[in-house]
Amino acid sequence: MKRMASMAAIVLGLPIGYAVAHLLLIEVGREVIVLRTQRAQGVWLETRLWIVDDGEHAWIHGGDSRWMRNLRSRPLVEVERSGRKEPYRAVPVPGPHQRVHELLREKYGIADRWVRFIGGDEGSVPVRLEPLQVSDPGGG
Repeated sequence: MKRMASMAAIVLGLPIGYAVAHLLLIEVGREVIVLRTQRAQGVWLETRLWIVDDGEHAWIHGGDSRWMRNLRSRPLVEVERSGRKEPYRAVPVPGPHQRVHELLREKYGIADRWVRFIGGDEGSVPVRLEPLQVSDPGGG
């Protein structure tokens, strides 16, 4: 009976341990932005993502996900970063992007390795965020 209880604890504990490790590696102590993409019905989807900067552009990275499909259809997105909401045009840039991978590895370290190990990198596409100029409503 003790053996069954131990096995049950292990079977239940592994997914919980994975979830805690994943949360700690991905979220805690790292910059995570909120990306808002719009669905066809006009409803906004919020997704928490990592972001890196390279010169005047910021980059995010994703595979075949709902947020990626949304921005491919409707590239005007909003990013909440450090408490500020800014509009961007999201431009997927297919192909190998060693620089973006290097920036992610440099900024997020072992967490980036964990994500690449768990989720792989196949089919993922870097997305360049181009800032949009917001018109001054006061005309000035």
